[in-house]
Amino acid sequence: MGLLSTVKHEAKEVGLVTLYFFFCFGIILTLKKLMLATYAIEFYALSGAVIGALIVGKVVVVLDKTRAGKRFDASHSIGVAALYKTTVYSAITFLVLLAEKLFHAYRESGMLGEAFLEVWTQRDRNGIFAKVLCIGLAFMGYHLYKGLDRRLGEGTLKRLVFNRQ
Repeated sequence: MGLLSTVKHEAKEVGLVTLYFFFCFGIILTLKKLMLATYAIEFYALSGAVIGALIVGKVVVVLDKTRAGKRFDASHSIGVAALYKTTVYSAITFLVLLAEKLFHAYRESGMLGEAFLEVWTQRDRNGIFAKVLCIGLAFMGYHLYKGLDRRLGEGTLKRLVFNRQ
């Protein structure tokens, strides 16, 4: 496989997933921007949506190829498989977001225990849960779509949604 064909394959496989998550994160961050505007707080959403979509898009494609990502695809209904994947991916998201907040708090305090207490009690615990919930809903939509598409035959669902009769 040549370099050009590898790049085309990666762009096709990861690009559409990244575009989906960019759309979802764009909506989430736009809502956040609109809510903060009520209090005259400036918030720039585009860079967060782009970076988040690039990271999550690639991670989801990689996780879908692992055993954990395929565990229930053949033996359970689409809904159960999507719920399992959403739960696993959301738990990983929670751990990553918590680790990010811990890292910043640890850099300020220098003690891990104090940093954890600060993150859990003083900082944005509810913000972490809100982000995990929103990202989890995006995961659920993605996994339901992929499950239906796989069950109907690759590309069939996309043709049904986007093509005229």
